[in-house]
Amino acid sequence: MAASSDSKLKSWEYPKGSGIKIREIINQTAGNAFSGSYMVIVPARLTGTVRNRKQFKSKEDAEKWASDEFRGFQKQGEGYFNATAEERNELAICLPKLRESNITLTEAVEFAIKRLRPNGGERKVGEVIEEVIRSKKLRYERGDLRERSYQDFRQRAEKFQGPFENTAVKNLSVADIKDWLLGLESSPRTTQNYLAVVAEILKYAVQKRYISLSPIDELTDYDRKELCGNSGSIKEPSILTPEQAQKLLYAAQEHSELLLLGAVILGLFCGIRTEELKRLQWENVKDAELPPFVTITGTVAKKRRIRNIDIPENALAWLSLCQKREGVVAANLYTTDYQKRFQKLLKAGGFGFKDKETGKWRTQWNTNAMRHSFGTYHYALHGNPLETSRLLGHKASDQVLFDHYRALATKAKAEQYFSIMPKKTKAKVIEFGG
Repeated sequence: MAASSDSKLKSWEYPKGSGIKIREIINQTAGNAFSGSYMVIVPARLTGTVRNRKQFKSKEDAEKWASDEFRGFQKQGEGYFNATAEERNELAICLPKLRESNITLTEAVEFAIKRLRPNGGERKVGEVIEEVIRSKKLRYERGDLRERSYQDFRQRAEKFQGPFENTAVKNLSVADIKDWLLGLESSPRTTQNYLAVVAEILKYAVQKRYISLSPIDELTDYDRKELCGNSGSIKEPSILTPEQAQKLLYAAQEHSELLLLGAVILGLFCGIRTEELKRLQWENVKDAELPPFVTITGTVAKKRRIRNIDIPENALAWLSLCQKREGVVAANLYTTDYQKRFQKLLKAGGFGFKDKETGKWRTQWNTNAMRHSFGTYHYALHGNPLETSRLLGHKASDQVLFDHYRALATKAKAEQYFSIMPKKTKAKVIEFGG
């Protein structure tokens, strides 16, 4: 033990040869000494960073901690000397690089282990996709997921699986994903749908700890705009003129064998989605109630947004022609059944033209035209965006949609639209398919 030159306080090395110093200190308050303690100082050459200090009330506690610390450093040192010459050489090369970036060796190792040796185990992209599809199939079979949602996800996921099936999911980069999406050469909306599927697959991989971070998180706003366009810019919805809506209704009235009159009525005058019409039961069309309405239940509504929709007066006159009210409003016996019948209706209504070269009929029809027509004319007639939003099953905050609807139709056109009435028939009793 050696006394300090300017006081009687002692300091000493413990354990001997360790470089760890212990020194006595006097505790003071307002310049008055009240007790003594012991400060342990571990040098930077042992910690690898900066000096480490810790204070103890007793000499015994201080020496025990110092001894434990030194044994720990000795154990770490043994690990270094047990390393191969190649490993020591690699360490010597890497340490300066880590120091330049202010990264400790421990931080680098922990970061690498998480990414190169994921906790959930090694998985290829194809294996992850198959796991997600199996999960969705189970939900579909249990009734928690609709068939269209399951089939759409499966088809898009399998397309993504093609080029990346044998790629380790941990090696999948944001550049790989971006190049693949651009290579689809699809519309911004379609690309956005594919991006959502890929994001869901990689989110699953993160949750299962196959990867620590999703490459999708690295997409910048510029990347997303390049892939999907400006999400804040909504394309004006295509709508039918009152004359076109009348022509479609008359075609459905005249061609009752297509069983589409009910679907057209509720699409045009209640704004119900086609996929909702395929699940909507006639028993939920309450046109005999006062006031009349349609109930879109949780099993029918998109994203389970349940709602009651008022039935306009002219729609009641049209619905009175639908005598066959059993099962769903828009029958769809197989995947393309409804679509094929609707194409026949469009041809009967003259929505398209005959190709001069092939002689085939080319349909001209914009997706969701009936629903967009309802939203446009309802908003023009009532001027209430929240009410139109509620009837459509949109979020109440979806003001952007109505900013576009405002410019598309006048109130006079809306009054004309909601005044379209059925064709008078000579027959006393005619049953028109719903």
